[in-house]
Amino acid sequence: MNTTESTLYIVNPDVSCREEGPDGALLFNPDTDAVLVINTTGLLIWEALRKPRDKAAVVAELMSRCNNVPADSVAGDVDEFVEQLVARGFVGIYQGVVQF
Repeated sequence: MNTTESTLYIVNPDVSCREEGPDGALLFNPDTDAVLVINTTGLLIWEALRKPRDKAAVVAELMSRCNNVPADSVAGDVDEFVEQLVARGFVGIYQGVVQF
């Protein structure tokens, strides 16, 4: 799949997210029976993707909520995590409609 910086991502509406206190959350995709344990940073990314956003907007959201983190490190982590979520069907690409 060819994606660009302007690609918008959004959570799969079928995926359930159960927060696990201060440790993060569990994501469950009923389409694939996949479960993913995410830490608090992953949960922040998940919450940011509840509405269509590109990766730069997700990075900006994290930078506004976290102190003393290097922007290039955050951008790399967001890129890697979002690609993992897309590959596993937890997040889709938004183009007016969600594509999984």
